[in-house]
Amino acid sequence: MRLTASLTNRVFLACTLLAVLSLGFAFYFVNERVASEAEADLRRGLAEAATIVDEHRATLTDTFTRLARLVADLPKLKAAMATNDPPTVQPLADEYRQQMNADLLLLLDPQGGVLGAAGADASGLPLSVRTSATDGESSTFLPHERGVLQLVSVPVFVGGELPEILGRLTVGFFLDDRLAQQFKELTGSEIAFGAQGRILASTLPADARPQLAAVIGTSGIASVTLGGEEFVALAQPLVPSTGSFTTAPVALILRSRTQRLLLLNTIRTGMAGVLIVTVLLATIFSYAVARTMTRPLAAITTAMRDVAATGDLTRKVTLHSRPWDDEDARVLAGTFNTLTESIARFQRDAAQKERLSSLGRLSTVIAHEIRNPLMIIKASLATLHGERVKPSELREAVADIDGEIGRLNRIVTEVLDFAKPIRFDMAEAGLNDICRESAAAAWAGDPDPRVRLDLDEAIPGVVTDAERLRTALVNILTNARHAVQASPRLDPVVLRTRRDNGHVTVTIQDRGVGITPEDMARIFDPYFTTRRAGTGLGLPIAKNIIEGLGGALSVSSQPGEGTEISIDLPLAGTPS
Repeated sequence: MRLTASLTNRVFLACTLLAVLSLGFAFYFVNERVASEAEADLRRGLAEAATIVDEHRATLTDTFTRLARLVADLPKLKAAMATNDPPTVQPLADEYRQQMNADLLLLLDPQGGVLGAAGADASGLPLSVRTSATDGESSTFLPHERGVLQLVSVPVFVGGELPEILGRLTVGFFLDDRLAQQFKELTGSEIAFGAQGRILASTLPADARPQLAAVIGTSGIASVTLGGEEFVALAQPLVPSTGSFTTAPVALILRSRTQRLLLLNTIRTGMAGVLIVTVLLATIFSYAVARTMTRPLAAITTAMRDVAATGDLTRKVTLHSRPWDDEDARVLAGTFNTLTESIARFQRDAAQKERLSSLGRLSTVIAHEIRNPLMIIKASLATLHGERVKPSELREAVADIDGEIGRLNRIVTEVLDFAKPIRFDMAEAGLNDICRESAAAAWAGDPDPRVRLDLDEAIPGVVTDAERLRTALVNILTNARHAVQASPRLDPVVLRTRRDNGHVTVTIQDRGVGITPEDMARIFDPYFTTRRAGTGLGLPIAKNIIEGLGGALSVSSQPGEGTEISIDLPLAGTPS
């Protein structure tokens, strides 16, 4: 049937589609607008952060330049450098470096010779830094393992119309991880410094530097993915591209697009929630409207579904007399009620016939099972009536009578156990002990019991009816014993216990003749058996007991390969 054939479905579809299209358009519009605004804000923030970094670096450069001028103008320094004696100049280099809080301080003679050097990284400077072609102030950058080293150099001279150049004072500070962290706190952005195609300092982890290095030579805003997180990056040159190095030193400013768009994701989630809630409300509203038009038919449909689900053919359709009730629907309801009454009558007749059929099958089984023991008892009594009965014959006859009486009692017990409701006496018991006792009972009288126990000793006590569970296990093990005896392999039956969270599993596996697919569908039917001496009640009784204890029983088998029966029981059983 087509989806739109029902009036209820048409009302549902109309209201739901209207809500989905309206909210879908609003969702698309708001999402696109917010996404574009978020992207624009991210780019503006990146440019502002780059400006802040450049301004603070320029301020830092200016500060060190001013300090270098002040120190270069000190008479004490000029007097020491005029001696051109490194031992005299070196203490001043150490003193002034500490006062200026610089990473490096160099005092050079006019030829570029080092008169004094302070700082752990002073020894590795190239000659081009120490020999300057100009007498004025200069600033340059050097790549270093610690970061980018910025050097500020000013001349040291004595005054007069023709000033005498005593040398140069060079001050250096690192654009390193520490300074990058300071800039990050100022800008709220990730900062990296690089030169000559390498990242030398960064606030990001060291394993991200190879990806960052690819951004150094880009112009404008680039995108890079680091550790599964997307960043936008802006390369800010520290010197013009015509500087001293082939690749100018740069400061990279990065902001996480993933983090910035979290708000957008929150808005999307909220709008999706609103969309779902609105669709649900529209569905409920459309259902209420449809019910006002289709209530009589819905009552009949509901009654038919209840009959199909429960099998209760006495269920009637009741229609209240309302102004909007449909007369044709009332006629249909009456016809339906008549139909259910007829089917219920036919069902009662079929059930009666099934009970009679079951009684006939039971009578046949009982007659067959009882006749053989009665014939054996009759034959034993005939022996006892003899005039000269030997003691051995007497004992044998009594034993036969006693055994057959036990067999008759077992048959009657199985029939009664299956016919009457089972009552359980729940108490804590040891599952492994029950399994051992069941195996012993199933192989009672057998000098060579072919059963192997694989028991999990860590299983705690279970709350169950030990006697009923033992009965079920004995029935299943007895079937396994017969299956193995009918097989040429004569492999042992394996009885296994395992614990699984709040449950325990008992598995009985044999390598017997197996069960055919045709018989598998009937193994739990009462009185169905493939053995001439069986009653067909062993497995049905076992299944009733296991399910009554709150467990489950499953069977898998292959003809000629064997059978495996799995019993799942709760640790704390609750009789159903």
